[in-house]
Amino acid sequence: MTFSQRFEEIRTGFERPFWIANITEIFERLAYYGAFASLALYLQEQLNFSTEQTGTLTGIFGGMVWFLAIFGGAAADRLGFRRALSIAYLVLGGSYFLIGSIGASWLAPVRNAVPIGLFVGFVLMLPALGVALVKPCVVGTTARASKENVRSIGYSIYYTMVNIGGALGPLFASWAHRHLGVQNVYRVVALGVLAMFFVVLLFFQEPHKAGDAPPPSIAMVTRNFCVVLGNYRLVLPVLLVALLLRIVLWARPEWSVPWWIWLSLLAVILAGISRFMWFLVIFTGYWIVFWQQYISL
Repeated sequence: MTFSQRFEEIRTGFERPFWIANITEIFERLAYYGAFASLALYLQEQLNFSTEQTGTLTGIFGGMVWFLAIFGGAAADRLGFRRALSIAYLVLGGSYFLIGSIGASWLAPVRNAVPIGLFVGFVLMLPALGVALVKPCVVGTTARASKENVRSIGYSIYYTMVNIGGALGPLFASWAHRHLGVQNVYRVVALGVLAMFFVVLLFFQEPHKAGDAPPPSIAMVTRNFCVVLGNYRLVLPVLLVALLLRIVLWARPEWSVPWWIWLSLLAVILAGISRFMWFLVIFTGYWIVFWQQYISL
């Protein structure tokens, strides 16, 4: 096959929803990585959180994004990709704007009514609702809106879009921080993802494919997650105990939990998870090191 023939296959092998979804993915990733790269500085410089509190809040932001993604695929299947993408970008636009406005005067009554740590933690969870819907929608659109002979290239294009957005995000955040102020990083990315909301409404059409299986229910996704997790009857209660301890320490910073309790909880969790989860735990180490440059520097 000649280059021109292959190029023609690629040109005609993808439907319009494929290109729309992947173009919006660039802006979603740019917004996410730009927001995350600026978060530690924002929490410390503008909101005066301590280093320990900043680490906890950035962990909430990133952790909720990846946890809710477990259920995002099932939700996107049931809503439909067009509706799910529209909701996702609308939620992301509002969430990023709210993060950038935490210190604004119009939110002062809310800040005074509840502990600032709980308020900020809640606000940082909101973007996860949008991010968890975007990825399954774009991946699913890539599968449905591409012909069999170019589908592998379609996934390559998708990951290229992700990498472009991921590379540009911190660069944009650095420029916006210097010229506009760190709080305006979030307002600008909010405008970017809100624009993608209108792009989806105007140009994205629901991709359909003959023979599609009925979407799984949330209950089925939860059962599958428990199977993948391993001994969930052991792991989930221990995770709940660890979470409750962390919440107590957040509310009562003068209290402390002995190190051996944390070590014991970790040992029980590692003993109960499956081999696949072990792989994820090991791979997570890379991302912990990667994000330290933005959290601690």
